Amino acid sequence: MLTNIRYILITALRDWLFIGLMIGVLVATAISATLGSTAFLEEKEMTVTFAAGSSRLIIMVGLIVFVCFHIRNAFDTKEIDVILSRPISRSNLVIAYWLGFAFVAFLLIIPVIGIVAMIGVGNWQGFAGWAVSLLLETFMVVALALFSAFTLRSAVTAVIACMGFYVLSRMMAFFVITSQSGMVGGEVKYVLMRYALKVISTVVPRLDFFAKTQWLVYGFDSSQDWIVFLVQAVIFVPLLVLASIADFRRKQF
Repeated sequence: MLTNIRYILITALRDWLFIGLMIGVLVATAISATLGSTAFLEEKEMTVTFAAGSSRLIIMVGLIVFVCFHIRNAFDTKEIDVILSRPISRSNLVIAYWLGFAFVAFLLIIPVIGIVAMIGVGNWQGFAGWAVSLLLETFMVVALALFSAFTLRSAVTAVIACMGFYVLSRMMAFFVITSQSGMVGGEVKYVLMRYALKVISTVVPRLDFFAKTQWLVYGFDSSQDWIVFLVQAVIFVPLLVLASIADFRRKQF
């Protein structure tokens, strides 16, 4: 298991994942500083909000692409077959992959947290919660990308499916609020749409509750903010890993 984790780290270094994403984060931070300088009020708050939000998106997209292409390449090159020829179970292999990618995500998050801290935050308790939730979000995204890569036969399809699900999870609050607004009619189709959105928002991860940039400025509205993202991470990360294990066990080599 440790060998697989070390191999994933070496692959990330070989593919210049850390350097590429850090360059993207620094560019996004520079653009955020430029945009923040145009504000008449709360220049620092605007800068830290833009920098945190854009860095979060860059890291998540980078992780999704890296995980999906790494797993599908392992299948295509028969790397999986070679690993399974050793005394390691399929369950341990999937867990090792998740641990390896989660460790890569942890290393990517550290400089992002440092950059945001150097820009300046308005509430340090909110900053701590933002940092923890950002790390847990990367763990969930890694598990989601791992599940997509194991279940779908194409790396491109896995990336598209994973990104689509990620966008849906991030935008779910907007969809629910829009469906409940007075602008939506009372016809049967709209009523059914409201119920469908409520059901979907209940069963899918709500990533819009993770790493809210408003926490960096104003802090938490209540202790419920902590509970929501912690409970989701505790439930969905093991669930996605177990789903990946179940699918991997059914595959024939």
